[in-house]
Amino acid sequence: MLLNHLVQVLRQRWCGVFPQERTFLRAAALLLGLLTTYGRRTVSRALCAEGRAQVDWAADYRAFSRSPWKASELFLGVLATALPHLPETGFITALMDDTSLRKRSRVIKAARWLRDALSPPFHVNLKYGLRCLHLALALPLYKHGHGARAISIDFELAPSAKKPGRKATAAEVAAYLSVKDAMSLPMKGVQALTRLRAGLDSLGASTRQLLAVVDGGYTNQRVLRNLPDRVDLLGRTRKDIVLFTPAQPGGRRIYGDRLPTPDEVRVDPSRPYQSVTCHYGGDWRTVRYKELSNVLWRRGCGRRVLRLLVIAPTPYHGPGRVGRILYRDPAFLITTDLTSPAQALIQAYLDRWQIEVLHRDLKSGLGLGQAQVWSDESVSRLHSAVVAAFAMLTLAALETFGPGRAAEFPPLPLWRRREPQLRPSQADLITLLRNDLATHDALRPRPAPRPDTIFSAPGWNLSPRETYAMT
Repeated sequence: MLLNHLVQVLRQRWCGVFPQERTFLRAAALLLGLLTTYGRRTVSRALCAEGRAQVDWAADYRAFSRSPWKASELFLGVLATALPHLPETGFITALMDDTSLRKRSRVIKAARWLRDALSPPFHVNLKYGLRCLHLALALPLYKHGHGARAISIDFELAPSAKKPGRKATAAEVAAYLSVKDAMSLPMKGVQALTRLRAGLDSLGASTRQLLAVVDGGYTNQRVLRNLPDRVDLLGRTRKDIVLFTPAQPGGRRIYGDRLPTPDEVRVDPSRPYQSVTCHYGGDWRTVRYKELSNVLWRRGCGRRVLRLLVIAPTPYHGPGRVGRILYRDPAFLITTDLTSPAQALIQAYLDRWQIEVLHRDLKSGLGLGQAQVWSDESVSRLHSAVVAAFAMLTLAALETFGPGRAAEFPPLPLWRRREPQLRPSQADLITLLRNDLATHDALRPRPAPRPDTIFSAPGWNLSPRETYAMT
């Protein structure tokens, strides 16, 4: 049963994070309610889903606003649970990206005006919300006939520095300029990679190299020149960056002859394309690429030697018989990894899309950001704890049923049953968890419900469906 295994994993990995066991029981029950409740994922709905509509809720809110615990230690437990599912050789792939959560309350200090990523290119729109930095681990499941799956291992608020007003003093402007760069997304990404490297070392993976796969927003000198030890970066770059060869040894020069730009390498007929097979879009596909080794990017990485990969576009027709051709743009990648095979690096870049899928599951499926909390500690820790709880749920399902859809999952519609090698979706995991909560033998009625719920017998007093019908 998925519920039993999830409770066992949470007790094993998270019980020591909280100062008291009752705090762990209260926080874990609230997170489980946020995952399985219906409608908006607010704290009040989660408490009603636990069958505690007539109980004082102040202690549940204080578990995130006053109790002394760190959300980063929750993700350390997630990382320890996910490490056995990684291959024993090769680098560890970490996917890094930023996302935003919409907010309306002006009481939240970390909220800012942000650029709306869904705005059209001809008109930039703004939205008010929280900017977050997300780090996920790519679990390769290719030998089971599936692609990679992203597991969240870090999620933190990354607000920008608040710009002073027109009437600000010189001291206020100087203070803003001193923290502006430190609070930028590239520097926050470097700090997250440093924490991840320290977490891997503490779990016995100090000999494994870490590869951070990022988009163009993190392929810059702030990240490349501040990478931690034993951490490489693979990111998308522009087509017109200026590259050089290393200068001949024995002289004072650092940069040698100027090399062609990435776009010039792409159209150069004297450099033939090479082919590799990678797993993408549910199947193994042929990817063509060009490689240029031992290059220097003066404005990006200084004296550090890099490697350029140019991936040819793979056009395909969109939906319908006469759909328009999609994906006609090439990809230009820069990496500090000089030894790994090109096939492994290209596969890691293709797996970066899984963090976008994870963003959709968290925000559209689980309603991340809908919890109505406003204190600094609650805003910072509640969203991170929900992301960590869903990561634990995904790992518990992987250990219980394997990477595919087992017979225990709800049946698919008729038009989808012919699709081979499907993996369970976010809706499948939540539906199965709800069914386990409603049919669990330990869920017997009791007169005085307590916050421990299913984490200590006898259990909840009502099922989620019954409590939702009462509200």
